[in-house]
Amino acid sequence: MHPILFTAGPIMLHTYGVMLVAGFLAATWCAMSAARALPPALVAISGDQIVDLACFCLLGGIIGGRLVFVALHWPEFARAPWDVLAIWHGGLVWYGGFFGGLAAGVSFVRAKRLDAVRVMDQFIPFVALGHGIGRLGCFFNGCCFGTPTDAWCGVTFPGHPGPVWPTQLFETLGLCVLYLALRRLQQPAHLRHPGRVFGAYLVGYAGLRFVLESLRGDQSVWWAGLTLQQVVSVGLLASGAALLARRRA
Repeated sequence: MHPILFTAGPIMLHTYGVMLVAGFLAATWCAMSAARALPPALVAISGDQIVDLACFCLLGGIIGGRLVFVALHWPEFARAPWDVLAIWHGGLVWYGGFFGGLAAGVSFVRAKRLDAVRVMDQFIPFVALGHGIGRLGCFFNGCCFGTPTDAWCGVTFPGHPGPVWPTQLFETLGLCVLYLALRRLQQPAHLRHPGRVFGAYLVGYAGLRFVLESLRGDQSVWWAGLTLQQVVSVGLLASGAALLARRRA
């Protein structure tokens, strides 16, 4: 656990924030490079427009992720309302960020009169990449930890009596694999069928998150023995499968 990366007098650099920025920059740069390598007929959004799209998605994602986190932990924030703004300490719910970023991205795409589904096919693999890098910030911050374990890969965080599953690192690894798989799907044969890459992302990430939730130690049962994130994962997995089936029909 290493929440503070650097201090110099009154200046304090939080590792969580640094990894968020690193994930954003890596995802944006890679998306721009990939856009320039695509055949012109398959480019749904230009490299220059990707920068604007990424900024809109980042802003919407931070707002959405923070609002959901605050809503889930409102009794704590009610005692210290100003802490709502302290995102450098962690406290973003991914699915809140996903829906917030998606809403912001769709608004941008519609304003530019672009095809939203084709844009998602082009952009979504890099969301997985940025997300994976950002999860490293969770590891260094000590949040999103797993349940106790005696396995060789267990990690001890301050405030825990013993080692826990490093679920943050598991998710980073899973997201990197998903990124590589989605990049393989970004071939002309698949991109000519809008929705195939985006549907694969929904199925892949929802399945990954559903499994990892069973190892998380900071979540609680929300409904039918499932956490809130597992319930959302089931919905997204079904949506992704339906999108893949419809695009193949």
